[in-house]
Amino acid sequence: MLRFPRANACRLESARLHSVRPPSKCRCLSSSRSLSSSSASSPAPPFRVLFFGADSFSCRVFERIHDARADLVDSLTVVTPPDQRTGRRLKEVHRPPLRILAEQLGVSAIPLPPTLLKGWQPPDTFLRPPDDSPSPRNLLLTASFGHLIPNSLLSHFLPLNALNVHPSLLPRWRGAAPIQWGIVSGDADGLNEGEGMGVTVQELSRGRFDRGRILAQQDVSVPPQADFPTLEPLLARASGDLLVSTLRSFASRTERAWTQDDTRATLAPKLSKADARADWSVRSADEVVRMQRGFGHQYPLWTTLDDSQIQLRISPIALPSPFSSPSPGSVAPDPSAPKRLLLQCREGCVELAEVKKEGGKWVGGTEWWNGVRRGRANLAFV
Repeated sequence: MLRFPRANACRLESARLHSVRPPSKCRCLSSSRSLSSSSASSPAPPFRVLFFGADSFSCRVFERIHDARADLVDSLTVVTPPDQRTGRRLKEVHRPPLRILAEQLGVSAIPLPPTLLKGWQPPDTFLRPPDDSPSPRNLLLTASFGHLIPNSLLSHFLPLNALNVHPSLLPRWRGAAPIQWGIVSGDADGLNEGEGMGVTVQELSRGRFDRGRILAQQDVSVPPQADFPTLEPLLARASGDLLVSTLRSFASRTERAWTQDDTRATLAPKLSKADARADWSVRSADEVVRMQRGFGHQYPLWTTLDDSQIQLRISPIALPSPFSSPSPGSVAPDPSAPKRLLLQCREGCVELAEVKKEGGKWVGGTEWWNGVRRGRANLAFV
């Protein structure tokens, strides 16, 4: 269902669905002009679209826009980051997937220079005319672009004609990794009352990420035990569908845009390796499983043994502890199934499926155990 603020509400009978708004937010226009003058020049399809993105998420959103181009888009131009050299000795060249897709579809694709958006100007079609307002037909859209759009570029567009699709129900999970933190926090499993997973179409805020007015939100159902590789494409497709729906009813959406409630905001910072370190004395088995589901595609869970880093892959189900006096971080075979290696958490256990030592290769949990347990009375990760 479409979402609206949970504050003291008024009814908007003209909404396509029953929509709830705070009285002061029933209308949030893109300028200070009167309602009648704003309505007279309300943006409407077809639009000239400047689309910024890079990765597979943005590809799926872009595909939805491209599929709807017949009556929604007059022209479509893609902008991506530049190619990057990767791999050993930087011999490999990584091209953004979105640029590859655009070229396959015959859509104009512009790679940014190494300086990215500093001093960059869009094609002439999107430039603001001197001494005049930006064209209401021009849209700037972003999806998983990863770079802040500078005010100098936003000045060429009406405020609510510069939009972003974000894979969370803002203001929850503002930042670069909303899907990952939504999984780890338990939102994806429905563990937090009133919180779930979804997508948002928002105004691109000036100078900061994810603070813009909201034009539309949509809840997204999550499969049980979904990890990032499962959930990311679901949210991407939902984002594309919601963006197309928003653009088809653009005038009414912009008139009803509402500001975010900063008191409800949570942050989803960019992931680092440190986020994937498991503290066995703090984390329950359920929490460790969610860490792997949310972070494992990018950073394997890790811990230390004898001052060396150990990477872990665990089975996706938390287990009750079979040990009489468990110590967090301790490792031992399951008494009822000796070929299953268990790792004790603050509450419950996880099964060690694979282990990787520094500079080594992934090996099965029991194989690693057989090689490391010799001469040890106890074995525990820190």
